Amino acid sequence: MASSGLRNHSGAAMTPSLETLFAAVIRQSQAFIGIADKNLRPVFVNAAGRKMVGLQPNDDISAIPIPDFLHPGDQVIIRDVALPALLRDGRWEGELRFRNFGGGAGTTVQWRAFTLYDDDGDLIGAATISTDISAHKRAEAQLRTSEARLQAAIDLVGLSAYSWDPRTGALLWDARLKALWGLSPDAYVDDEVWLSAIHPDDRPRVEAAVAACTDPTGDGVYHIRYRVIGIRDGIERWVSTHGRTGFEDGQPVSFVGVVVEITAQMHAEAALRQSEHRLSATLAQLPIGVGLVDPDGNIALANQVLGSFALERIPSVEAEAGGRWRAYAPDGRRLSPAEYPGARGLRGETVVPGVDFIFTHPDGRECWTRVSAAPFHNVDHEVSGAIVVVQDIDREKRAEAALRVSEERFRRFAEHSANVLWLADLESGRLDYLSPAFAQVWGMPAEDMPDVASWLASVHPEDRDGAARALERVAAGETLVLKYRIVRATDQAVRRIRDTFFPIPAADGRIRSAGGIAQDDTADIGLRTYVIAAGDDARRSLVGALQAAGYEVQAFASAQAFLKVAGSLMPGCVVLRLEEPGDLLVASDLKAARTHLPVVAVGASRGDIGFGVRAMKAGAVDFLEVPLVPEVLLFAVRTALAEIHAKADQARGRDEARDRIAALSAREREVLEGLLAGGTNKTIGRTLGLSPRTVEIHRARVMEALGAHTLPEAVLTATAAGVRPAGRSDA
Repeated sequence: MASSGLRNHSGAAMTPSLETLFAAVIRQSQAFIGIADKNLRPVFVNAAGRKMVGLQPNDDISAIPIPDFLHPGDQVIIRDVALPALLRDGRWEGELRFRNFGGGAGTTVQWRAFTLYDDDGDLIGAATISTDISAHKRAEAQLRTSEARLQAAIDLVGLSAYSWDPRTGALLWDARLKALWGLSPDAYVDDEVWLSAIHPDDRPRVEAAVAACTDPTGDGVYHIRYRVIGIRDGIERWVSTHGRTGFEDGQPVSFVGVVVEITAQMHAEAALRQSEHRLSATLAQLPIGVGLVDPDGNIALANQVLGSFALERIPSVEAEAGGRWRAYAPDGRRLSPAEYPGARGLRGETVVPGVDFIFTHPDGRECWTRVSAAPFHNVDHEVSGAIVVVQDIDREKRAEAALRVSEERFRRFAEHSANVLWLADLESGRLDYLSPAFAQVWGMPAEDMPDVASWLASVHPEDRDGAARALERVAAGETLVLKYRIVRATDQAVRRIRDTFFPIPAADGRIRSAGGIAQDDTADIGLRTYVIAAGDDARRSLVGALQAAGYEVQAFASAQAFLKVAGSLMPGCVVLRLEEPGDLLVASDLKAARTHLPVVAVGASRGDIGFGVRAMKAGAVDFLEVPLVPEVLLFAVRTALAEIHAKADQARGRDEARDRIAALSAREREVLEGLLAGGTNKTIGRTLGLSPRTVEIHRARVMEALGAHTLPEAVLTATAAGVRPAGRSDA
């Protein structure tokens, strides 16, 4: 081939040949590298690219249209957008999904395509260099599993079988083979017709090959590529033929073989051999750094991307350059230069997919790179250098870091939130996650509720069917809010839950998981009262007065009947008619249990001044003398319910404050603690090692996250959540 346009630092042409180097580059590259002829028919895909789309090394790609390499959903983009833009503008770039011909999962790639021209400026083809950008594992390509598929592939290749009688010169060709010679299907063929269409420059080689395969002292194998000029259409075509001669008594008596047209393939190979410009342009436009390293570690050849790293020698042998490259082992130990991919490649090792490095640019910028290497062998299979590939993975690494920060924020939020965050596997029924608030709301450790079935068992029997249907709806892709009750196993208390269900689609779009945020709404009370009175008249009188005022009333004929179900009742005011001394046990029991059931005692003191005092000490919030004045009863009930509301509002405020605080980053939390301690932007920055401007930015984010317009508002919110100034504790 012509001498390479790539030079070493002295300007001299380099060896090994550019063709060999290019072959090594495309073999080593982990990107998809493909080349098409000027008709946009694929003629070459490198090994990594074939693996990416599930093609085997020997699979013929010439008959596969470019859109067929893509996922069906992206084929219209290739056909209607990418290819027209490529022909119009000379390049196109975008994200596309490759299909997998082997039946596995496809790969999402950054698809970069550009047209190729010869030295005269004529279009000679196009190339694509596509980099895998998906976080998903590629499915291995599956082998074709049936003879029908194999036969279909053979048909697509366009093989033609033929026979020849060396004694008579008779030929038996099919219509496809005759078409390669520019003949009609019914045309007569013989030795003379066959030879007449062979390109004059190739005819001596063909005749020599025929003589060799008919020589009884040889192996009888006939394998050759040559050009044919169509007898009627004048079209030049390349063919490859392979056959074997049969001998009897030392004489050739039969011959069978196959022919396939390889015009596109040969044009591509010729273009690769003849076009230095194409090779240089391809290397220059590779989105990854590629270079050839000599045995001493000098970078003999490098494309433009690798040149941006300002290297003359690989970091493992250059102390100054090595200081700008840092890589670490899984145990946190920094790798030594001898463990770098370049040094290992020179020792004969292949380092793929590579080692992740933090590279420091001369201007101080840091970026993540992935370096891989492989030994370069000469014709004697000796290691004469190494191929080094450097890929920029900074965006990928920073995205991973951002994901870790996001997950950490979620963890802190879940740990501090008063709501229960949950995740469920809908296929197995397993509960994958329950946040710490679960133990407080459900009254049991999270490990005691391993699956959806145990969750449904905790739901109140009257609400259980609705909860099961809600799971079915979320599995169908619906997001919904469900209110239901649970019965806590530990104390049989009934809690009212407001739960937001949402589906979590998998990568393939199927919904296999669901999540939710369950809020304890038990403290959200209305006008609910409970009347306890043994006497029918007294009970009817109290119920009537309360119902007339709009209260929801539930009546009990005895204290014992009430206490049996008290644990499962919603918050409300208890009106207790004292008729027996033991009735005060209701107030004392409810007070001990710290329920949301304040007691207003009603009774006749009969002149006993201490009677009401004893009722209050037993746990009643008020004592009313009979006969009752309805307005006095209603005022006492309203007062008791107001106290419940106030406590519920306080608890809700604490929960909201904790949720807001939990959403802060660690640095924002430190700035908040500094503000609570009375610090200024300057003093907080000095303590945290930040500039006052950075503290001001964090402070603005803190105020926004807490929903506060002034510092006192932020202090109140933080105090409600239990946040203390930096350096202080509750001790």
